[in-house]
Amino acid sequence: MRQIGAIATDQEAARFVDYLLTQGIEAKSDPRNGEFVVWIHDESHIDQARSELQAYLSNPSDQRYADASKEANSIRKVEYLKNEQRRKNMHDMRGKLGGAGMMSRMAPVTMTIMWICIGVTAVSFFAPNFVPGLKGNWLIDWLTFAPYSMLPAAMLKHDPFVAIEAGQVWRLITPIFPHGGLMHIAFNMYMWYSFGGILERRLGSGRYLLMVLGLAIFGNVAAASASIFITGNASELYAIGISGVLFGLFGFAWVKSTFEPQFGIYLPSQSVLMMMLWFGLCWLGFVGNIANWGHTCGLIAGVIAGFIPSRP
Repeated sequence: MRQIGAIATDQEAARFVDYLLTQGIEAKSDPRNGEFVVWIHDESHIDQARSELQAYLSNPSDQRYADASKEANSIRKVEYLKNEQRRKNMHDMRGKLGGAGMMSRMAPVTMTIMWICIGVTAVSFFAPNFVPGLKGNWLIDWLTFAPYSMLPAAMLKHDPFVAIEAGQVWRLITPIFPHGGLMHIAFNMYMWYSFGGILERRLGSGRYLLMVLGLAIFGNVAAASASIFITGNASELYAIGISGVLFGLFGFAWVKSTFEPQFGIYLPSQSVLMMMLWFGLCWLGFVGNIANWGHTCGLIAGVIAGFIPSRP
């Protein structure tokens, strides 16, 4: 906010502030030492505002200034109504990040992906009990970014895409579906059910699905590449779970909540602290065998997506 000058009376200052609003410049006036100082909110308008002030001071009785008050009141009324609508549409994520309470109006993409994850994980664990000779990791091996048998070749060639180059393109997405145990699937689905549904209802199912697929592909590719070229092993070519996409959704919501509140998402600081604490504990090794590059790459992708302006 910048000061651009002073006007002698309250009435004249109010008239000038109204006129500035009709020109797309938000301003206010404050009393000081017997005058009324005019401030503008956006410093990029300072030159225009000062020029308008000089013109006003030279002829404050000009009819255009008298006519501005009615138009300014209309603008303020429209803005008030818009703000009220935004407030009604605002999705407060306090208590929703890691909480339930979304059974009504649950988004279809969120529910479909959740049941795919649960079904794939259940089949992976229980099918070997009913099919003689079926290996315990048979389904995981078919869905990870590369099968276990190709990991040595990936390390030897420094090529994370050995399976993709062999035509197994489904692996760009499918690592998000299987999970490694009851706690893994329960925690991720709890977060997915409560957190993803909010974003789907805000974005719409079509755009939300595209974002989820984009986060999954980017996260899987980037994590596999980091595992080969940075870490020097192939561990994240065999990583499973949807937590990378969850961190991407968190990053997206975090940016929108902070820099684009009109998007209609509010992410409280407690939720941000919880997610970043979990992120740090995973990297420090307190949580066990975690696909940290998947978390990191998903978070980066979500933050980048969050800075893309949302269309109405």
